[in-house]
Parts: sequence; C-alpha cells; structure tokens
Amino acid sequence: MIRALIVAILLLLAVIVWQRGSVSIAHRAADQAASSRDAMEAERDAARAEANGVAETLKAERSSAAAANSLASKYEKEKNDAQKASDRLVADLLAGNQRLHQRWQASVATAELSAAAAAASQPDGRADDRIESAGRAVGAAAQCDAQVRGLQAYALLCSGGAR
Repeated sequence: MIRALIVAILLLLAVIVWQRGSVSIAHRAADQAASSRDAMEAERDAARAEANGVAETLKAERSSAAAANSLASKYEKEKNDAQKASDRLVADLLAGNQRLHQRWQASVATAELSAAAAAASQPDGRADDRIESAGRAVGAAAQCDAQVRGLQAYALLCSGGAR
C-alpha cells in the first residue's frame, strides 16, 4: 500500500510539474500574443495618422489649386478686359471721340500753322500709327496692372494669407 501511495504521489507530482509547464507555456504564448497585438495596434494607429495627414495635405493642395485657378481666370479676364479697352480706345481715337495728349498731336499742331508754314511742312501721315501706339501703350499698361494684381494675389495665397 505504501508503494501504491508513493506511486500515486509521484504520479501526482508528475502531473503537477507537467501542468505547471503547460500553464507557463500558455502564459508565454498569451504574453507574445498581447505584445504582437500591441505592436499591430501601434502600426494601425501610425498608418491612420499618416493617412489622415495625407488626406489633410491633399485637401489643402486641392483648395490651393482651386484658389490658384480662380486667380488665373481672374487674371485672364482682366487681361482680356485690358485688350478690349485698348481696342476701344483705338476705335474712339480713329472715330474722333477721343483725343490724344498734346505731345501726340504733332500733325494737328502743324495743320493749324499758317498756310505758308503748312505748305513748307511735310505731313507725317502717321496719325493712325500714333493712335495705334497710344492704344498699345494703354493696353500694355492695363495688362501689366492685371498681371501685377494676379501675381500679388498668388503670392499672398502661397504665403498663407487670405484676401
């Protein structure tokens, strides 16, 4: 009977040792799983943060591009308006509805001279050229103004300012 009791105790000790090993292995596996889970959650959170950052950057770039396109269309409109104003000025000068500044009126001044002086003078025949030059000058100035306004607005946009 003592032998049976010793064998039973040894068997119980063997079961206890085996069970303890199994529990230890299970704890290590659980710790590894928790560690892996934490690492995966950290990677997921980092990926979400990066995706959110990319989305915000994309949103800002799209907004900036839309504002730049708006500025470009405004500039083109102002440039076209300047060309139309230049063409209108040339037409008004040719029709006599507008007059050139005195220094551009050389042929008018010579035409008003006395008959003897007028006969001696050579008409320059370039009144149309002066009119077109005046129109080009006015148009170029208006186009430059439109370009400066557009570039200033774009610089303000790029620097983060709002208008």
